[in-house]
Amino acid sequence: MDSEVGRGGLLKAVCKRLLKHDPDIVEVVQFGSSVYAPDLSRDVDLLVISKEPKDYDVYLDAVDEADPPFDVDVVVVRPGQELREELIRGVLGAFNVLYGTGRYVLEYAKRLGDPTFEEARAALRAARDYLELALRTSDALLRDRHFREAFDSLFHAARIAAMTYLSTEVVRWELLRRMLPKPYDGRFREFVRTLHVEYFYNGNYPKDGVEEEFERWYGKVEEFIVDLELETKRKDGSNR
Repeated sequence: MDSEVGRGGLLKAVCKRLLKHDPDIVEVVQFGSSVYAPDLSRDVDLLVISKEPKDYDVYLDAVDEADPPFDVDVVVVRPGQELREELIRGVLGAFNVLYGTGRYVLEYAKRLGDPTFEEARAALRAARDYLELALRTSDALLRDRHFREAFDSLFHAARIAAMTYLSTEVVRWELLRRMLPKPYDGRFREFVRTLHVEYFYNGNYPKDGVEEEFERWYGKVEEFIVDLELETKRKDGSNR
């Protein structure tokens, strides 16, 4: 993808076209991998919040008119519209407000329940389920998808553990990395770069010995969760 400055200018052009086609837009939010891994991402995800959403083709036409040199995926919702928790966490995980104040998107953070270390462990269990699904299928494409989901679920487990440790509702991944104390910040960065970007997003996990690689990272994430939970208990005890 182009440089940060070049991409920023292109996204401004996209926003301008979107607003021309739908003057009822109150916020445009860039989210996902183009925010937390701009040098590796191949597309841009946009959440468009409009008081009176138009036909979806209107937004596709707006993007086509701007003609950016990368794919743009648009999600259009009304203010306060109910969204899947998975999507909300995906947006809040890493986002830039391109138009508006950010008030509408941050309202979604208030709807999320407080994360727990048990949730993190549940994501670990889900990761192993994906691994087993991959090993059982003979369909090459489905097998690859399940392997990638297995590694991404490990990342998800680490992110939930970090959220729980920080007791934060705003789950921006880069914010989490900056807020985590050493050595947890470096470990979390490693999970982002390898598990989410390289293995899930790019699909560059080792094709030979994938089970062994999964177990290696499973152990790292499990240890990360245990360490953060122990540190949380220690902090809670010292504050009493």
